[in-house]
Amino acid sequence: MRPRPWEFSRASKIIEFQPTGSRSLDDHELMVEAALSGVGVAYVWEERARPNIENGSLIECLASSNAPEDWLYLCYSTRKFPSAGLRAVIDALRV
Repeated sequence: MRPRPWEFSRASKIIEFQPTGSRSLDDHELMVEAALSGVGVAYVWEERARPNIENGSLIECLASSNAPEDWLYLCYSTRKFPSAGLRAVIDALRV
């Protein structure tokens, strides 16, 4: 499964970037830890990195490019019928 590209906006234009490399993480805390260890760049919500930016252990890059508002995704198996509880969650979260 290919990860979603990173998205940035500049002057109302959306720019997509598909990162490549030997590491791929899907947890913001792990991404921040990896960046602190010098492994690479972390694309995380600002709130996750703010303490490290404020204490100088991380720097913000691409500050002039705003990331569009991130969406929340719910992933579940479509191979069988979802339970009534999962169906209720799906219906409640659907906008």
